[in-house]
Amino acid sequence: MKLITIPNLLTLLNLSCGVLSSIFIISSNGEITTTTVTIVMVLMIISLVADFLDGMVARLMKIGSPIGKELDSLADCISFGVVPGLMLFSMFNHLSVDFIYENPNLKIAAISLFAFLVPAFSALRLAKFNLDEDQATYFKGLATPSNTLFIFSVFSIYYNNGKIINTEIDPYLLILISIVFSILLIIDLPLFALKFKGLSWAENYYKFIFLIITIGLLICLQIVAIPIIIVLYIMTSIIFRKEITK
Repeated sequence: MKLITIPNLLTLLNLSCGVLSSIFIISSNGEITTTTVTIVMVLMIISLVADFLDGMVARLMKIGSPIGKELDSLADCISFGVVPGLMLFSMFNHLSVDFIYENPNLKIAAISLFAFLVPAFSALRLAKFNLDEDQATYFKGLATPSNTLFIFSVFSIYYNNGKIINTEIDPYLLILISIVFSILLIIDLPLFALKFKGLSWAENYYKFIFLIITIGLLICLQIVAIPIIIVLYIMTSIIFRKEITK
């Protein structure tokens, strides 16, 4: 079995960017700067592009293999599981919610451990995806890259503005995000994939509408648009559930 192929190299690029992102977040010791956020964003974009291309290139070259599928899941578990978990952990730790402890000098509050629901449930989702043949044309539950985009947008907003909403509400908001988005990763909710059945409006109208709104939101709101877009994506999928699964 050939290990060194273009698709596998793209997958390894995805994994390497995830490892580098993890190093940058951990080595910051909670002092995340705008530069760190930008570096993590660039690495995340490279991971997303590599993750999109590896499967497409494998299909075009007709060299798909079981090892490529397993390698892709391992890479995604790092880039779209561990990395968003570390983003959440960094925000929790930075908020210094020390009231849970009697020792005020303890920097890492127990509340921070909610962040590690995301890597755990991401791994569970990826294992489930590998065994579920129904997810060829649509997803069951939120895909790990979409989950990572949502968490990164919150991460970017927090460190660029010094808060998400305010320092009193933010810890509870992060707990909610950790729990809700972990559940969304594994729930059997059909969510559409951006795979078009030709260019027919009748067959793809809700996808076209979603893309048009998404582009408009990104132009107007930039990074702040991403949480709105992910929520809109979930709501659109619920509304057009019958069209997605037929």
